[in-house]
Amino acid sequence: MRLDLDPSDWLRLRLGMDFGRGVVGSAAGDDWAAVQAARLDRDLLGRRNPAASAPTNDDARLGPIFNDPFSSDPFSLDSASDPFSSDPFKVDSIIDPFSAPTANESPAPASAPSNDPFAGDPFGGLDLDPFDDGPLGGLYDGVGDLDGAGVGGSGETERRERSPNLFPYEFFDVFKANWYTEFLQPSVRERTYALSSRDRDSDFRSYFRVPLTKVDELVGLFLREGWIAPTKHCKEGDRLKLKAELLIMGALNVLGNHTPFRQLKANTQICRSDHQNFFHLFLDKMYARREEYIFYPRTPDELRAVMKRYADSPVHLPGNGGSIDVVHLKWSNCPAGDMNRCVGKEGYPTLAFEVISGYDREIMGVSSVQFGTRNDKHIVRLDETVDKICNGWYNTVEWEYYDVQGRVHTDVGVYLICDGGYLRWPTLICPYKGEPVTSTKGHFSSHLESIRKDVECVFGILKKRWKILEYGIRFRDIEVVEKVFVVCCMLHNMMLTEMETRDSQHRVGRGAPNAGDAIWLEGERPTPPFGGNRSDHRLAMEWGKRRKALAAHLEYSKAAEKRRRVTP
Repeated sequence: MRLDLDPSDWLRLRLGMDFGRGVVGSAAGDDWAAVQAARLDRDLLGRRNPAASAPTNDDARLGPIFNDPFSSDPFSLDSASDPFSSDPFKVDSIIDPFSAPTANESPAPASAPSNDPFAGDPFGGLDLDPFDDGPLGGLYDGVGDLDGAGVGGSGETERRERSPNLFPYEFFDVFKANWYTEFLQPSVRERTYALSSRDRDSDFRSYFRVPLTKVDELVGLFLREGWIAPTKHCKEGDRLKLKAELLIMGALNVLGNHTPFRQLKANTQICRSDHQNFFHLFLDKMYARREEYIFYPRTPDELRAVMKRYADSPVHLPGNGGSIDVVHLKWSNCPAGDMNRCVGKEGYPTLAFEVISGYDREIMGVSSVQFGTRNDKHIVRLDETVDKICNGWYNTVEWEYYDVQGRVHTDVGVYLICDGGYLRWPTLICPYKGEPVTSTKGHFSSHLESIRKDVECVFGILKKRWKILEYGIRFRDIEVVEKVFVVCCMLHNMMLTEMETRDSQHRVGRGAPNAGDAIWLEGERPTPPFGGNRSDHRLAMEWGKRRKALAAHLEYSKAAEKRRRVTP
């Protein structure tokens, strides 16, 4: 039922409720306001229908509930002492002030301006009748109430019927996949084995970056561990194995060519969601086994094998345990909140990883993920592998070197070679800066820069083989980005047996040394005063002595090698 109110009734109701709450209190005021609202409701009904204003049982019921302290309240609507009886704003008729005159009614004559604050439309033309069906006069009709149903509804929501598919769903057959027909079916599988292992420019290596033998190795691992479980439409052994091969080949294709998941379905007959879910499963499972593929030498024998590669000719760096540097990867989906921490010297958001590599391009250590604004001096303090080399049993390994006169000396502790942007620690040996090439120090710097290119070569191999690292990683989660890089490093180490070694006739050239390679990333820092941090000063002194001894050893070894070549 729709009732109309004039502005004076609105004012009475508002003043009565506020006055009752303010004087009586919270609970009592609410009861009093409810009584007044009921009386106002009866009064308004009486204006429309006089029979409805007769006393009812509600009055008897409302009377004993609360001892109305405002029995003589001047605001009582049925009181004879109503101060609003002579209210200039009171409207004697029940004419709706918000409705237009009908055909039988004549418009009200124009009157002089008054002080009535409710003259005209006080609510801006909005229909806000509080006695309408909606909670705000129909303004929110159809909106659910607290119980989840519409106002006045039965509580049941109407659900839209799903439209039928245009075409019936089809379960695809993996034996009809393009990659199976091209590489995996029995008639061509032997040819794929031969070409993918012998020719690194073959079609299979172009798609998946690894030979088919490595794919079989990964498939066997995932099937043995039960990471690829049978499904309703893929239960048989051959079909399940083929599906595992296609899923792993799809993950390798994403890493190697930066292929979107949606484009894999055309070649594998496996839906996009299955490829996407398996890709993250592939990252998780491989990342959990990273210590089996990426590790610094764990025994003295393994360490001696690494050090021997650097101590022998033509390197002549005894005691060296590898090369270290930081690589920056573009983070295409960097969150806005991390942008300031990721945009460094490259000019775009990056994430950094510190990598330790050996003479034969094997990756022996990868640090945790770091933001692109952090430099090498900061990241090296957080690298767990460097911490083990500085404080573990590696710090007690002995090695020998020659001085300028050819006398043998002994030093203790493994070190890594790096560029000029690192800290002055005896564990980190970098080239001299600004020394002429003809001097002992300059010759040592040029030689060290050429050897240090091993780690730079590893970065180039990683980015060229796994395009996801070069084109920008599209994942938003920083943990997924770390897993992508670590898994690429693991696959790189798996491929070492397929790579040409330095001992082959196709020896990889190191390139000419760059004289200005020993640069400082943030500018050369002045040496702190002697009275400052004595621990850093002690490390810097040891670092300087070791670097000077290595320079003398290189000069003597080169001269001795030259004499052996000249002497018949």
